[in-house]
Amino acid sequence: MRLQRLLFASIHGYLDPSNGASTASRDLLELLAARGVDCRVLSTGVLDYRQETELEAVLAGIDAPATSITAELSTGGEAPVYDLELSGVRLTLLPTSSSRIERSPTPAEAGVFLDLADQAFDRFRPQALLTYGGHPVSLELMARARKRGIAVVFHLHNFAYSDRSAFDFATAVLAPTEYCRRHYARTIGLDATMIPYPFLPARVVADDRKPEYLTFVNPVPEKGVAVFARIAAELGRRRPDIPILVVEGRGTTDWLSRVAIDLSEVTSLHRMANTPDPRDFYRATRALLVPSVWIENGALVAREAMANGIPVLASDRGGLPETLGDSGFVFNLPARCTPESGCVPTADEVAPWIAAIERLWDDPAWETKHSALALAAAEAWSPERLTDRYLEFFGRLAENP
Repeated sequence: MRLQRLLFASIHGYLDPSNGASTASRDLLELLAARGVDCRVLSTGVLDYRQETELEAVLAGIDAPATSITAELSTGGEAPVYDLELSGVRLTLLPTSSSRIERSPTPAEAGVFLDLADQAFDRFRPQALLTYGGHPVSLELMARARKRGIAVVFHLHNFAYSDRSAFDFATAVLAPTEYCRRHYARTIGLDATMIPYPFLPARVVADDRKPEYLTFVNPVPEKGVAVFARIAAELGRRRPDIPILVVEGRGTTDWLSRVAIDLSEVTSLHRMANTPDPRDFYRATRALLVPSVWIENGALVAREAMANGIPVLASDRGGLPETLGDSGFVFNLPARCTPESGCVPTADEVAPWIAAIERLWDDPAWETKHSALALAAAEAWSPERLTDRYLEFFGRLAENP
């Protein structure tokens, strides 16, 4: 059966540019919409930024007008929502009193969200619901969809699940890497289907590249800000001619001041504020650092860089080696380097990273070779090929929900 109607519903903000799960969801729906699937979205103002961020600020950063309307509830009440169409996908966004997941949605907001979901189930009649997250509201959302005979697809975006309760109402589970699929099969006996994250080349590939910087995106503990700090300190001492760019995401460059190493003398450091358009930094990036100290899953930033022909230097945590494949550079980090410890590795421990960076800058032929390897590896994520796989997957579920 052909997939005709798909609903993505989540309390996590669909338009959150700081969240890889949101970005992956958006890319998937836009690719499916381009192939004729009627895709709708119901989400909220819950965002992944560490500081409070209004939904209106996110809406101001997209190239589509949002209309504030009043939605009628089945209880007889009303709720303000934003309505817009973005790249062929219809969105209903419920503002929340806080953008932080620990404070939102409130019980009242949760009730409104589930009421709007019920209306979408009954009026839109989706063949499948795509969602993620283990919040109690998410579990109730999935339960209500299943009661209506709607196939529920849970998309795994992290390694936060230690039991199967979050998947009680899932018809099927998607994993973006083989590492992720094997992890959950081994730890909780979960049967998932592996299909890599898709992405839209038009969103991430910069046509007018002027590569200059060694770039690090999202300076937060789990992404390896302490490892980055040691690399930056060593390069600042050895190679001040190599410019280093820190791109803010969920975290800002304030995190660098919390690391137990002084970067005040590193004159080659540059900052770029968070941007909804990743081409802003990919066009200026010559090599990308992904020194993650937690278990990475799809590593969206690495895949996007590779699609630009950018060599990636990454840790060996989680699915990063799988993502890089035969391209880039994978380095071991000491086990003591974790998000919780904030441990800064020694100069000797990052020496292999430094050597690879210096050779990329000093050996043009070697750099060209690794740029070509990155592009070749990125061909595995052809949007056409991956969209076919998702359509086949959802089509099977639509036939047997």
